[in-house]
Amino acid sequence: MVIGGRKPILGLLGEARRSARLLDTLTQVYPRMKTIKSEPNSSLKSQVDEVVDVLNDGGVVCMPCGGSYRLLADLYNEQAVMNMMQAKRRIATAPSLVFVAEEKMLEQAAADVDASARPLMDKLWPGPLTIRFNASREIPKKVRKILTKATGKVGIRVPDEQLLRQVVKALGRPVLVSSANKEKKHGSASPAQIRNTFFGRISLFIDAGDLPEAPSSTVIEVKNGKIKVLREGNMSLEQIKAAL
Repeated sequence: MVIGGRKPILGLLGEARRSARLLDTLTQVYPRMKTIKSEPNSSLKSQVDEVVDVLNDGGVVCMPCGGSYRLLADLYNEQAVMNMMQAKRRIATAPSLVFVAEEKMLEQAAADVDASARPLMDKLWPGPLTIRFNASREIPKKVRKILTKATGKVGIRVPDEQLLRQVVKALGRPVLVSSANKEKKHGSASPAQIRNTFFGRISLFIDAGDLPEAPSSTVIEVKNGKIKVLREGNMSLEQIKAAL
């Protein structure tokens, strides 16, 4: 019953309680996103520790990488991979880029590594070169199926950014990486866009401000000494051939 055009006070209290319960439920499902400002004089170790703690807990982190922000999740954690896909509202396809800290971590993500790819990794990593390999059997079966059902392959590289390398090294295992965007949308270089898109859907955001535009990495496959360029990027074919 409405008196004088207004709801009775008990009705308003009931709605308030329902709203509070809904907010509590949403907070449990989508915990509030923590933001850390990354400044030139920021402590690298404290940022690494924060990111690794979130990744170990199965959370999703957004960090700067080249000219855009990227989402990171523990490659070996099935729930973390699902959390990333849900954050991106990604249904049709799964991300398949993996970061390792150094070449000796490669076997944790790749299988059947062609010997002719070794000189490229030795000379061009860290750098903007992504090499596609068959996915390692060490990756949990369900994760491997989600990520590689189309090709059986993952793209792997050692990133240029020191912060990213230290995160992966401290974690001790490869991380799954994806552009910070929804499905069928461009990646984001703006903190405002990140907050608008992912607030409540990721656990931690390393905010380095607006990022200057930068070219993507070059993506290749190597087999029996032959290089197949899958995507042209910030490393030329001439540079790659010179490293063989």
